[in-house]
Amino acid sequence: MTTQPEFPERYVNRREARRVYGPLADRFARAYWELDPLADAAVEELSEHGRAGHERLERALRDGVAAVDGAGPRLRAVFDEVERVPSWIDWDRVEHGARTYQRIGPSAMMILSAWSLMNGYHSAPAVKPLVFTKRLDVMAPRRLAETSRFVTEVAQTGGLRRGALGYTITVRVRLVHAMVRRALRRSPEWRRDAWGEPINQADMVGTVIEFSLLVLEGARKMGFRFSERESSAVIHLWQYVGYLSGVDPWLLGELSPEPRGVEFAKLLHLVQPGPDADSLALADALRRVPLQMADDPLRRALAPWVARYHDGLARAFNGPKIADDLRVPDDAWKYAIWPTQLVIGAVERVRERVPGATALAARVGNHLVRASVDHMLRGVEPQFRPGG
Repeated sequence: MTTQPEFPERYVNRREARRVYGPLADRFARAYWELDPLADAAVEELSEHGRAGHERLERALRDGVAAVDGAGPRLRAVFDEVERVPSWIDWDRVEHGARTYQRIGPSAMMILSAWSLMNGYHSAPAVKPLVFTKRLDVMAPRRLAETSRFVTEVAQTGGLRRGALGYTITVRVRLVHAMVRRALRRSPEWRRDAWGEPINQADMVGTVIEFSLLVLEGARKMGFRFSERESSAVIHLWQYVGYLSGVDPWLLGELSPEPRGVEFAKLLHLVQPGPDADSLALADALRRVPLQMADDPLRRALAPWVARYHDGLARAFNGPKIADDLRVPDDAWKYAIWPTQLVIGAVERVRERVPGATALAARVGNHLVRASVDHMLRGVEPQFRPGG
């Protein structure tokens, strides 16, 4: 019988982490061994029933678990959790967070790509479940489009209410992660002592941070302005997404208030081991998405400039160390953040002073993002199933 190490090999700088963060450093280290027991059990149960299990899952997502004849106790358990709104949820804050996210508009998609995803790719073990799906280059545009659909739908007003598309996608992705985790835990290629468990709690909360705290900070770097109420609402929105996704409540509690969340994000950054060849392949594929998505003369003409602007933002957001590690070109485009900040900052100052402008900005931003995502998907909606 093998003994589980206290830390997976991927957890670096442990002495510094303990010095700066005290007991939190060791508590977070244990999250690399922690999974999502309810979803994992539900997937095991569904797998015993083949196609009938899949049909029960689809019915539960569409109509609620009470409507599913023959739903087993483990499927009921995971849906009982997600269908029960926790007492700490404030729906007014959730909806305010959605509207705040919407007004970032297309800039949010650029931040997600140039910072959130690129930053995530910098941690080699975190991307291993994605690497095991293969076809990194071919699937990059589709993966970005599906991520954008997920983010867009959870940030709709009412998007996380039971039965709404954002809610359904989030719960479906949770169970898909459990399916992938089940397969990887059985794979002889999965290096558990090195990488921790696949799609573990530490990486799950890292994703929530990438879509919340990093997007807020990236938007500020671009010139957007948020009140404390607005930024708090965005984090609250994503804490609920994390809850529906199966993230442990203690991890979600570390995300707010925002200064506490920023410190927690710094801990995650400190203990990451850096990239490997798979990371570089993912980053390179992501950087070339604008070129691959150009499907008309205007987009083909603009695509090289969009790609270079994306590289410039990737450097401005991630800093020179991460950008160098991921082989993002170091050229004058890294200064593109400054004119961006000047233009957006000027618009934001007007928005703050004109009655109704904030609501208008949210409507316009949401419309532009949805149109962009629709174009990226090209009429083929994501199924959010293992293997794409």
